[in-house]
Amino acid sequence: MFIADAHCDTLYKLAVDQIPLEACMVTPRRMQAGGVGLQTLAMFAGGKGCAGTPYADAVRMMEAAKALPFRVFTGRLPDEPPKEPAGVLSIEGGEVLEGSIQRLEEFYHAGRIRMIALTWNNENEIAHPAAQNDEEGLKPFGFELLREMDRRGILADVSHLNLRGFWDVVEHAQLPPVASHSNLRTLCDHRRNLYQDQVKAIIERGGFIGINFYSDFLIQGRPAVLEDVWRHIDGIAQLGGAHVLGFGSDFDGIDAWPEGLASPADFPSLIELMRKHGYPEQAIADIAGLNLWRLMKRAEAGVTVGK
Repeated sequence: MFIADAHCDTLYKLAVDQIPLEACMVTPRRMQAGGVGLQTLAMFAGGKGCAGTPYADAVRMMEAAKALPFRVFTGRLPDEPPKEPAGVLSIEGGEVLEGSIQRLEEFYHAGRIRMIALTWNNENEIAHPAAQNDEEGLKPFGFELLREMDRRGILADVSHLNLRGFWDVVEHAQLPPVASHSNLRTLCDHRRNLYQDQVKAIIERGGFIGINFYSDFLIQGRPAVLEDVWRHIDGIAQLGGAHVLGFGSDFDGIDAWPEGLASPADFPSLIELMRKHGYPEQAIADIAGLNLWRLMKRAEAGVTVGK
């Protein structure tokens, strides 16, 4: 079964923290063992936001991606989902772009960025994070950036974005909104999770929601277990979202995960749990990876830059 993961922080571990690949959660061996055909590799802006060195760090992460011992697609995706482990690139924290469309163009041509999380937990030139407030929407550069992302087939990732910014993306982006690594707020009341009306907006737009494996986003008051991941999958499915669901593990960016789901090698356990709960095979295949794959292919097909 083809499995796709919408978010991990492995490149930051490699390029900035200087952690060897074999010490990371995401490795080619574990991807192979778990059946992961496509791993989205985030270039994380870093915890200091604009006060740090997000652009320079992203350049280092781009170089680290080139050295990975599996293919990272920096051009058009193949016609069919890859049968062996492969990767695509994203950005987490739009301060990487330094308020410049030229930087967007640079990363687009160098690595064919597939999605950009407009913020992490810090305010930047684009927008305000959920960690800050829910009232202030996208900034002027944020609206300009959305237009340019649409032209390049780059999806707007609303994970970490505040509530007003979320609705600005829904109302102004031509491409469907993505929450690459967020869960359902009615099941775990954390600011990083989505309200039901946000989930329904993503469903209506045909976007994507990747379930995050971080324990604090799954359940409060105790360590998460595998069943808690299922609760969030099924909660969104019950809202009509089976066609927008997938995984956004946050591997290499989290320090607490459900028992039995510590790396990509453990994905089969989650797949078996979905079977145990009676999900049909096609629905499982869609959630496991095909929903994300189809959206990425759809976004790529809409590119207008250079045409």
